[in-house]
Amino acid sequence: MDSLNHTLQTGKSICLRKFEGTLPNGKKIAAYLAVINLKNKRLRIETIPAAAGKGLLCTSELARQCNSLVAINGGYFTFKPDTARNGLSSVSLLVHHGQLLTGHVLPVFRKDSTGIICALYPTRSAVGFAGKRVNFAWTFTDSSGNTWAYNKPNPFTVKPLQQNPPTRFFPTVPYKWQAPEIMGGGPMLVWQGKIFITDSEEWFTQIANTNPRAAVGLDRKGRLLLLVVDGRQPGYSEGATFTELAEIFLGLNARYAVNLDGGGSSTMVVKGKVINRPSDKTGERKVASILAISN
Repeated sequence: MDSLNHTLQTGKSICLRKFEGTLPNGKKIAAYLAVINLKNKRLRIETIPAAAGKGLLCTSELARQCNSLVAINGGYFTFKPDTARNGLSSVSLLVHHGQLLTGHVLPVFRKDSTGIICALYPTRSAVGFAGKRVNFAWTFTDSSGNTWAYNKPNPFTVKPLQQNPPTRFFPTVPYKWQAPEIMGGGPMLVWQGKIFITDSEEWFTQIANTNPRAAVGLDRKGRLLLLVVDGRQPGYSEGATFTELAEIFLGLNARYAVNLDGGGSSTMVVKGKVINRPSDKTGERKVASILAISN
């Protein structure tokens, strides 16, 4: 997307690309990719909440407010923040300027094989930024507001259905995550250069089929990858499954990648303008947060 790349004027530190084609199974797909060279000291990576974490705004509006160069929508949220916990719109981990706005909303409730509702405590995946350092992990926020990062997800057992709260020693010894900017989502897609989709452990199997997608990754050269896949638009782009999304990231030489909120939320904005085609008939959807690149 040479015309857009020219307007960014970032010394080739941001490269925008658009892919249109057909997946091996015959599905049409259109994807938008921003490759960010983190060696540029002028660039800032921020997680931007809507209305101090208690509202919803369009990705483009939030991007214009922070004067970002490139932005994509962030983590999961509720459409009714006034009825949510403490009035917060995000239900994914969100840390901005070192302040914890919300942890992943837990527990989640699922029925076991006998119909009994069980409380489950998944560690959900997130990406964090400290200067130009980027880290991926599965996370859990305790009752004291501490966010713990694990290098493996909290497992569960099917019979009986069980997933206990993580501890300081399980599923592995964690570290306290104090990055100034953290964006939660899920599931993890790529871990240490291999496909590792933890939708079962994170309880995201219900959205694993073909959908529009937004995701963030890190390639083997240390470049940040922001990816949006359009979907629900036959003849143009149908979307991607978690597996297809992970395979796309492997094709981009990603070492890590995590899924963010998708569906009608999937939006990429360049200098305040939406460049992809969000799937909602009403146009761009309001969201609780964005991941923004600014200078």
